[in-house]
Amino acid sequence: MPTTSTATKSASPKSSAAAAPQSVRIHRRAGRRMLIQFALASLIVALLVGCMTFVLDPFQFYRKATWYTPIFTSEQRYQNPGLVRNYPYDIIILGTSMTENFLPSEVGKAMGGQALKLSMRGSTADEQYKIASLALQTGKVKTVLWGLDYFALKNPDEGADDYFPEYLYDDIWWNDYKYWFNYSAYENFARGIVRTLMGGTPQNIEYLYNWNNEVSYGNDQVMNAYDRARNTEHYFGVNEEPIEEVQHHFNTYVLSLVEAYPDVEFIVYYPPYSILRQKLWQDTNPARYSNQLEMKTWMFQQLNHYGNTQVYDFQAEVDWTYDFSQFKDLSHHSQDINSRITQAVSLQDARYKMTPENAATFMERLTKQVDTVLIVGKEARSVEVRITENGEPVHFTSRKMPDETELMVPVKEAVKALGLSAAYDAGKITLSGKGSVAELTVDSTKAWGWSSQEDRKKEAAAAEITLRHAPYISEGKTMMPLLQTADLLGYQVEVKKLDQYTLQFVLEGPAS
Repeated sequence: MPTTSTATKSASPKSSAAAAPQSVRIHRRAGRRMLIQFALASLIVALLVGCMTFVLDPFQFYRKATWYTPIFTSEQRYQNPGLVRNYPYDIIILGTSMTENFLPSEVGKAMGGQALKLSMRGSTADEQYKIASLALQTGKVKTVLWGLDYFALKNPDEGADDYFPEYLYDDIWWNDYKYWFNYSAYENFARGIVRTLMGGTPQNIEYLYNWNNEVSYGNDQVMNAYDRARNTEHYFGVNEEPIEEVQHHFNTYVLSLVEAYPDVEFIVYYPPYSILRQKLWQDTNPARYSNQLEMKTWMFQQLNHYGNTQVYDFQAEVDWTYDFSQFKDLSHHSQDINSRITQAVSLQDARYKMTPENAATFMERLTKQVDTVLIVGKEARSVEVRITENGEPVHFTSRKMPDETELMVPVKEAVKALGLSAAYDAGKITLSGKGSVAELTVDSTKAWGWSSQEDRKKEAAAAEITLRHAPYISEGKTMMPLLQTADLLGYQVEVKKLDQYTLQFVLEGPAS
């Protein structure tokens, strides 16, 4: 049997050692080639994406779209810089979501120019300052219409600045890479194309950011929002900023622009909210309620030092703020109210334009409305009670209005207001006026009246009446029906409807 040599069975140790490094070198060279190829491919892809962004320019950041129908995004902080740089205008509209329903063509026509809406929902004053500065630096702006909400002057929520695209608001070209490789630009672009292909409503700059036809308005929406907010907004007042801090924000982000651009007219207005928004602040966040009232007059005083400003206050206009059919929640109003604001400003309507002579009256009117507002069913009414012996309004710490014919108030406060004496015994309340006596019972609609104390003591026949609303105990206070009880005690009661939303209850005391 032939034998096999050792050389044919296996390689020598020396030859194996020489072959191993050569194999490793081959693999290493292949790896480097793949890495270089990957890097080159990535660079090419990046360049292609960057070039495509520059050519398509989804946010119209570099140029106004001409060779394709513009596809706008609702991401206002990203869209607005491109609009400022590339669209024609000489009027700009600034503010939060309260300004989103303005129609630029309507504003332009009323003010004699071409308007561009630069609203940012939920924006703070510093964000509004940034887009306003970008527009003002172009030299195109002649007029600024600025809806200034008090809460925009507060400190921004923690981390909010991290989401603001600062790189779109400067003149540094090399940090635009954040735009070139921003996938959301293409996401919005693609969404717009799909909407167009599917036969959706064509986008146009006239209705950009406008939500008027996308929501429902009415009493149900406002009252539901009010009920929710009463349970969720109590904690808001815990960390309310001092008013000095809010004033600093105004000086930094608003007044500084007024000073820097004396040839530009600044029309500042305070947006109207439903009256229940103000009432809720008064009940759950009295610091904010008080601060925003004070700021209204204080901001006017600062702006009034300059000849290029006008200030309008729409927050005490009852035909707007009590009309819940114009609101989708406690604060956001319809396009119709934006149109009314446009007309009022264009006509310099004296009912809303603040002057040194009338500035304080706007706060006084709103304060009175908030102090007297009541909810009747799902509607709001401003209700004032006057006792004609002194002619002055009477204020109660708690008031409920079950319908437009009665007002429930605390017994002790009614006793003081009407000059009565009272006695309490096991749920019975005996009220004595100028001769007359009335007896009420908690949780009962039965009541009795006597023409004098003597008749009651003699147990003479009492006049029995049925109350429309029974007295009851709420939050430690015994509430009584004021108007029907006053009538039982000999008062002349008159209900006056001063306007669609304002009632006055006049109680004329009986003769001595």
